[in-house]
Amino acid sequence: MGELTEFQLKRLENIKRNNELLKKLNLSNISSEIKREAGVDENGGPHKEKKKRNTGAKRVTKREPKPAPIPTRRSRRLRGETVDGDGIPNVNDNQLLKMGQTENNSRDMEALEQLKNTAVSGDVKIADLIKSENEDDLLDKFSSFAKMNFSSGDFFKELQKHQKPTPEVQQLQEDFDLKLYDIFQPNEIKLTFERISAAYFHPSVDKKLVICGDTAGNVGLWNVRETEPEDEMEEPDITRVKLFTKNVGRIDTFATDSSRLLTASYDGSLRSINLENMQSEEILVLKNEYDDALGISDFQFSYDDPNTVFLTTLSGEFTSFDTRTKPSDLSLKRLADKKIGSFSINPKRPYEIATGSLDRTLKIWDTRKLVDKPEWSQYEDFPSLEVVSVYDSRLSVSAVSYSPMDGTLVCNGYDDTIRLFDVSNVPDRELQPKLTLKHNCQTGRWTSILKARFKPNMDVFAIANMKRAIDIYNSAGVQLAHLPTATVPAVLSWHPTQNWIVGGNSSGKAFLFTDKAA
Repeated sequence: MGELTEFQLKRLENIKRNNELLKKLNLSNISSEIKREAGVDENGGPHKEKKKRNTGAKRVTKREPKPAPIPTRRSRRLRGETVDGDGIPNVNDNQLLKMGQTENNSRDMEALEQLKNTAVSGDVKIADLIKSENEDDLLDKFSSFAKMNFSSGDFFKELQKHQKPTPEVQQLQEDFDLKLYDIFQPNEIKLTFERISAAYFHPSVDKKLVICGDTAGNVGLWNVRETEPEDEMEEPDITRVKLFTKNVGRIDTFATDSSRLLTASYDGSLRSINLENMQSEEILVLKNEYDDALGISDFQFSYDDPNTVFLTTLSGEFTSFDTRTKPSDLSLKRLADKKIGSFSINPKRPYEIATGSLDRTLKIWDTRKLVDKPEWSQYEDFPSLEVVSVYDSRLSVSAVSYSPMDGTLVCNGYDDTIRLFDVSNVPDRELQPKLTLKHNCQTGRWTSILKARFKPNMDVFAIANMKRAIDIYNSAGVQLAHLPTATVPAVLSWHPTQNWIVGGNSSGKAFLFTDKAA
């Protein structure tokens, strides 16, 4: 066959396009059926009905079908000639299509070979590169791996084998290779009746005292035994008392008197416990202008004045008061329109506080400067403090904590990360983390919220691991220890001066870790 004319090439393109359209609409079979009903075969000739096979009949010689009648007058196009009379072999539609397909296949093969040797560039979907895979099936196959929750400490022992830590880090790893207290088993050390929501390690060194509060308002005090009991039936020395009607939010000792405990609750009350006479005194009951109780989520004694307490609420308020007086009318400032779950005072600049909130922000505030009507709040005529810096998180921020010496601020939240910020100097308005660690922080309904806490005397912080452990890091994000536990020790508390740490779980039980000398 010679070269096709421009008209035939155009016709070939139309035929190919129509065939593809028929395939997409599933009309190919319908088209063939219409032809058969009209008595025309696929090539345009009359359609011959197939005769049923008769096994009993004699074999009859099959006659050759008569050729389709050819019209006596045909145009140049049907004869395969150009306008100039140059003839080319006449072809029907099927032949024309085959010719085009052969040429197209040749070009496609060349393009395919070229494509195989071309690197992928830019952003692409994997499903587009794997034609045999359906995109939805491909996503179902691998998305489950992306949804798995991991923590940076899950592979601590394996990674430790291949790391070469600095002498300083190596010493810290040895210092925090702590041992689980085993005079009593953790399932025997039941400090509270319900899920532990707050824990505190008393600063006493001669004897260990651990205090925990639960979601029903119970407070348990565990006087830790240092030697094996003579009586095998002896139980841990735990005293329990119900002081509140809702969650115990925070426990601490008075900055000026370590014999007095200060405890706060979601029911809006702040109470003291005197360890000398075991008397409990009501310090205040926090209420709003409608006389509704404001749940206290967190508090901390000021570095500037040990008699002043800063506290935050479940509805986003902040206030401070002097513990030597009976506060009657507190001035509330709004720092969030939702729950403030945690706050921390900067030891380098005690007038700065950081808050972590359910509104998905970490904010640093200047307590010296008042703002009458903050633009960000939906509440009118409610004063606030001046914002120094802001970090917007994808999900809520559960905890914030300042390191005691090197100016690091740690936060964690429901976005499954631990973020470390350098705030040694006054930070920029938009906070940017210096390091982000992957950590499974989604606790759900039955486990208390995980909160990273710096050790009061070292630039070292700890956070519970949902894989049933306590993970310990330095302020540079280097992991120092991974302490396994039988259940999730969600609520943690450091001893202020010793390398001791305690964690409380959802059934009111405690895991105590101490160094080898203890």
